[in-house]
Amino acid sequence: MKTSAIIAKTFPFMLIRLLAYLVFFIGICIYTAIVVWILGAIEPEGFFAFVSFAIFGGGGWAIYRFVRDYINYMIKAAHVAVIADMAIKGGVPEGFNMYNYGVSKVKKFFVASNVLFGVDRLVSGSVRQIQRVFGGIGEFLKFIPGVKAFTQILNMFVDIILNYLDECILAYIFLNEGQNVWKSAADGVVLYAQNWKTILKTGGKILAFLIVFFLVSFLIFNGIFAGIFSGIDGLGGIAMPIAWVLTVAFVLVLKWAILDSIIMIYMMTNYLKVAYGAQPSYDLYGKLQGMSKKFKELFGKAQEAQNTASPSAGAPV
Repeated sequence: MKTSAIIAKTFPFMLIRLLAYLVFFIGICIYTAIVVWILGAIEPEGFFAFVSFAIFGGGGWAIYRFVRDYINYMIKAAHVAVIADMAIKGGVPEGFNMYNYGVSKVKKFFVASNVLFGVDRLVSGSVRQIQRVFGGIGEFLKFIPGVKAFTQILNMFVDIILNYLDECILAYIFLNEGQNVWKSAADGVVLYAQNWKTILKTGGKILAFLIVFFLVSFLIFNGIFAGIFSGIDGLGGIAMPIAWVLTVAFVLVLKWAILDSIIMIYMMTNYLKVAYGAQPSYDLYGKLQGMSKKFKELFGKAQEAQNTASPSAGAPV
């Protein structure tokens, strides 16, 4: 199935994810109001004030973020399962709609979904580390005209090619039903690196699209908001700054709510076309273990699971 058809058919999943973010946003607003009311009622002072803030504020925020990320990841996992079948098999099996098929797949591969939830955290951390390196280089070379803009574009490119790695690997696991979860995850990472030309080419196309999207969207919506606020009496010189802020916020919401899911589908379908059914290179296994302690840990778990004859991926757990 073509990428455009998959995007159209799975668009309701994007709306579900948007609704989930909205629910959690409302939830954190309510929680914040409750915390402020409690702290206002007890009026803590000194060390007790610090402890109270840490418990109600920091602790509650940490729990909120974990629950939010976990639930959103499970929704995304169901979306990924449907995308994987559509990309390789042309659709979900007969007798299923895409919603109950996605949920059943996540339940069946619950171990895999949770494994990749942890991998997702590690990948996100790796992306931030790489971006900090490029940011440091950019800071060191800031005396050269245009370097700052170049490093920002480079950071976007790194984010594109790494930020959707976990979804690609999860899709690979879903498609390799019957194979050990850890083995599939390790193979999927190797195949991601093995097909670096396709990944870089896909990332380059997405980067070009994003640059055009941001430029065109900013010009269109900034013109709309500027027209609205410039006509309001009393705003004076602050009309344009308000229009600019609202434009940036609106464009970012569009990207987070809709565009990120479209990019994910595009990266996944291009990855699966070259990875599904291919044999991972054993040379790359060794190289990746030397480059990444986390991959070495993943490979070790795959070996351990095979040696102990643990339940295979897709088996009831």
